[in-house]
Amino acid sequence: MHHGANTGCHLDRVYMNRGSSDLLTCWIPFDNLTIDMSVLAVLEGIHRMDRPENDGYTKLQHTYADMDVERDKLQGTGWFTEDPMEFYQLNDTHQSSDSNPIWKTTAFSAGDIIIFTTRTIHMSSVNLTNKLRISCDTRWQPSDQPADPRFARLAKNNIVGHGDAKFGLYAKDLKKVEDGKTTMEQWRKTWGFPTKAEK
Repeated sequence: MHHGANTGCHLDRVYMNRGSSDLLTCWIPFDNLTIDMSVLAVLEGIHRMDRPENDGYTKLQHTYADMDVERDKLQGTGWFTEDPMEFYQLNDTHQSSDSNPIWKTTAFSAGDIIIFTTRTIHMSSVNLTNKLRISCDTRWQPSDQPADPRFARLAKNNIVGHGDAKFGLYAKDLKKVEDGKTTMEQWRKTWGFPTKAEK
């Protein structure tokens, strides 16, 4: 991650959901990282599906988390938002702030790992340094379950992926919406979440 860059708030399921539902992400930094070097942050607890039905986080798991960025012809990053504070507004049950999840992060040492489900909302802090943050994220699943065919090795030197589609940081600067494509703002409106225009 270069200077000034970060990853917005998202969950991996929107990018890879056509295989095992037990898919896990393992994130590994290759260098010692302070918080100002674009470290991973996770939103504690909203991957749990046992929250109250009228809870905004439950709604997120039944809408955004069931999105498939390719099937739904999304143009853009696939991030739900770039504003991590927005998640504190999702709890429309007016419960105490003690029931709201908390963003968690820390400084990391080279070789530390974080393992989380594809339903875990996460992001990275902005890289405020002049150092390049290098990390690796891999996916793990039970071997007896089907893999998402877009990411499975088919034959020697033949790896499939998202093809020409661009998501995440690589799609951040796309401005004009192509014909037949959708945007996260359109999906948020359909799902009943506030859009940038409504804030």
